[in-house]
Amino acid sequence: MLAYGILYPPLIMATILGNALVILTFIKTKSLHEASNYFLISLAVTDLLTGVISIPCHLIGRLIISPVTCWTSTRFLFFMPTVMLSSASVYHLLAIAVDRLISVYRPLQHASIVTPFRVQVSLATMWIFNICFGLLPVIVPDPSDPEWACRPEPYGHQLNAITLTIAGFIPLHFVVLIALYVVMLYKAANHITRHSQLTKHVQTQRHGLATMSMIVGAFGLCFLPSSFLYIYEVYGEYTMKQLIIIQTICEYPVFMNSVINPVIYCLRNRDLRGFMKDTAHGIVGRRAGSERNSGWPEYGSTSMRPTSVRSVNRVKREEPSSSILYP
Repeated sequence: MLAYGILYPPLIMATILGNALVILTFIKTKSLHEASNYFLISLAVTDLLTGVISIPCHLIGRLIISPVTCWTSTRFLFFMPTVMLSSASVYHLLAIAVDRLISVYRPLQHASIVTPFRVQVSLATMWIFNICFGLLPVIVPDPSDPEWACRPEPYGHQLNAITLTIAGFIPLHFVVLIALYVVMLYKAANHITRHSQLTKHVQTQRHGLATMSMIVGAFGLCFLPSSFLYIYEVYGEYTMKQLIIIQTICEYPVFMNSVINPVIYCLRNRDLRGFMKDTAHGIVGRRAGSERNSGWPEYGSTSMRPTSVRSVNRVKREEPSSSILYP
């Protein structure tokens, strides 16, 4: 109980604040309003919901023993958001990978292929699938499940099948992601070797692939331990105390992924870094009174630019980025 109290409150706060900052920056920065970025913002919304809904519900289901949290017919409600949102994270990363693949292989046709309408249809399809995936225990009930779930009893056959499906779901999609990025890296490497000088498009490709490699790598480190947990729950022999320890070790990195994503965005993107600095200045009261009373100005506006000649010249030389992940 003490470990949960130490580890999870900072995680919840960091998840909510980090992803809210990404979403707010997207709303305020008009240059980011492109079709491809809707995948990224939807991923940020998924991570935000993880901090607002998934983690608190998960903790209630893990720590509180009551008829509501331990009765089989209601216990799934506390873990359903985790299944839905974890599945959503996987499919968002797959969608982003496909979008980057199109950008690498068909850069001139990318805007005509990845249209706002197609992105909206893709996002709607993903969310419908993820909701249905989270509702599997309701759609496919198992009468052989024990009525009281808060003790180390074997699962029913159908729940075992669902648990093992999820256990294989994560590494399978991780392999698919790696395969997509290997193809993109190969194409980008060939493109770079054919040019004696790095053009702006090649630089953008290389920067974007490096950023996405970081995100995919973080995803693998955070989610793969949960596959071991699901297999262990089905086939392992354990006491309730041992199971809780293993669950804590394997589940915490899953939730950490929702913090890592916005951190990577901020480290790799100029707009987000600038907006974070402006937010910090606003909190400590360093901005002028007129700016403090006018709300959040859009990053890149005149009111946010440095006043020194050297700083102004540097800002003029830097072009604003047109993508969250690929500045």
